[in-house]
Amino acid sequence: MMLVSVWKKIPKQTVWVLLAMGAGMLLLLPKHTSSAEPVKMLEFSFSLEEEEKRIEAALSRIEGAGKVTVVLSLEASEEREYARNLDSDRQSEADSARNEERSEVARVGDEALTVKIAYPRYRGALIVTEGSGSALKLAVTQAVASLTGLSSDRITVVTGR
Repeated sequence: MMLVSVWKKIPKQTVWVLLAMGAGMLLLLPKHTSSAEPVKMLEFSFSLEEEEKRIEAALSRIEGAGKVTVVLSLEASEEREYARNLDSDRQSEADSARNEERSEVARVGDEALTVKIAYPRYRGALIVTEGSGSALKLAVTQAVASLTGLSSDRITVVTGR
């Protein structure tokens, strides 16, 4: 009885704010998963040969291109940044100069925990097509530029046999 009288005295705006906050708190709660279920990690890898084949397959579908060969050159190779566990030891506040910091790569099971993968940057591209013509070269150049991020001055399209 007393709870009902208190409930009626609370302004409706306050009730809605409290309900919204409660719903937000529920969304922030961690989801519990079964410990028997293994953690699935996405594996990303880069293969220059596979990338060249993928681009060759796409370019060969352009009308008039015929058989296409793609050669990509890289400016930098793939770089991975790993999560690190830091361990700091301080002997005293007065002796803060003797601060030793040790770090080790964080692991999930036997695998290193990858935080960031920077894929290689392309330096240039050579495209050899069976077809010829300025319209074909323009189309191939634009396609390679959109797939690799290279500017058109770093893409060479030539006619081969």
